[in-house]
Amino acid sequence: MTARKENLLKRIENVQRIVEENYEPGNQSKCKLQAFRRNVMPVYPMSERTFWRYMNTDVKDKNQSLKDDPRQLKLFNK
Repeated sequence: MTARKENLLKRIENVQRIVEENYEPGNQSKCKLQAFRRNVMPVYPMSERTFWRYMNTDVKDKNQSLKDDPRQLKLFNK
């Protein structure tokens, strides 16, 4: 897996964790959008569209699927 994808997945995981900590299901002042505006935006500036894409990404599934691609050539044998 490339470093860019690893860093992107870490960022997505961090954004999801921040929203999970600040989200309350029945409270309008603590909805996901407000958690994004108040807590995520100061740390990770991004558009609202990118935020929703991050929230819909399954990080665990992506980590498992990107571990070892059999088609990828190896420079050194381990």
